[in-house]
Amino acid sequence: MRFSAWAVLAAAILLCGCATNYGSVGLTGGFTEKELEPNVWRIGYYGNGFTTPETVQTYWLYRCAEFTLEKGFNGFEIISNITLVQRRPTDVQVASSVPIFIPMDTAPKPYIEADIRLLKSPLTLRPGKVFDAAALKSQLEGPVKGKKCDMGNVCPHVHHYLYDEGTPPAAPTGSATPVPAPAPTPSQ
Repeated sequence: MRFSAWAVLAAAILLCGCATNYGSVGLTGGFTEKELEPNVWRIGYYGNGFTTPETVQTYWLYRCAEFTLEKGFNGFEIISNITLVQRRPTDVQVASSVPIFIPMDTAPKPYIEADIRLLKSPLTLRPGKVFDAAALKSQLEGPVKGKKCDMGNVCPHVHHYLYDEGTPPAAPTGSATPVPAPAPTPSQ
């Protein structure tokens, strides 16, 4: 009996030393859903003290897409006033890879909780606001289900799904010189 108590304690310590996995809410975080009115849902994704904001955002968007398809819809619109991070590899800051103990009750715990409206086709896509659920789920499948980085977090990736494919994302604030607007063409 004493051995099994130690095994449970060791498993709990190991479990608490990693980022939140993708799944429904549990001891280390996860997703929640609550219907607010027909076709409007509040989706939450909660991380633990080892989970990065990028991981929470990726899991939240993936859950929104997955949930939309489960409900028989084609897309969703974010109707809450939230800002999604548009990270590119040049934005990533590398931290030490040495594990550091951070008490779970004092570490920041990133989360996203926002309302979405489920949509049927035809969709008018607006990057960062209105998404095709099947396309978004497909784009996020690798980061969510594939290899993980630093303590089990989603590996840094370019967030192509948050901007028009023909329009590169804006440069991070303060890191580039603004490009002047093109001169107007003279009318004939």
